[in-house]
Amino acid sequence: MGKTGIKTAVFGVLCNFFLFLIKLYVGISTNSLAIYVDSINNLGDTFSCFIAIAGFAFVLKTKAEKKGERIQSLSSFVIGMIVAVTGAYCVYSGLERFMYPLLVSYSRNYALLICLTAVVKLVMGFVYIRMNKKSPSPVIKTLILDSFLDFGITVSAVCGFFLIEKLGFAADGIIGIAIGIAIVITASKSVWEQAKKLVNE
Repeated sequence: MGKTGIKTAVFGVLCNFFLFLIKLYVGISTNSLAIYVDSINNLGDTFSCFIAIAGFAFVLKTKAEKKGERIQSLSSFVIGMIVAVTGAYCVYSGLERFMYPLLVSYSRNYALLICLTAVVKLVMGFVYIRMNKKSPSPVIKTLILDSFLDFGITVSAVCGFFLIEKLGFAADGIIGIAIGIAIVITASKSVWEQAKKLVNE
């Protein structure tokens, strides 16, 4: 469980941080809030994977099955909290952009680049599923859910980026708010489930 989990989490750190850098560059270059908050979401995922690494390392060191399950639940809880805070930040940024809109520069090349990052997230989700079959873990299940959610979020960000050219820059703030709400709702469910497990154990 521990070694497979650590390998999975390290894979997540590398991929998410790489995606964060790409989206941050595109978000700043185009002034697109939807893509910028998506990059922050990937940064949050990077930190979540670091938490997962710490949790799996502890499980590997202690070799206590019952304690290991509790540590994994705690890790999933912390990861969910990080993701929820990230989502709240996205909502705040979206509201701020909606009230104080800025001009966004649409670029087909940048849109294609962000589409490729969405494909990467989809692939990550399937890699996590494969790893979870080898060594089932609530932490990896959380990463699976997060990956497919992020795929949908990135697709929404690209759609919002495209609609900016048609509807105007105010749409960017609305997409940012929608992305943030989706993140908060999904993360809150995960946090609640893990909290119940921790209380019952």
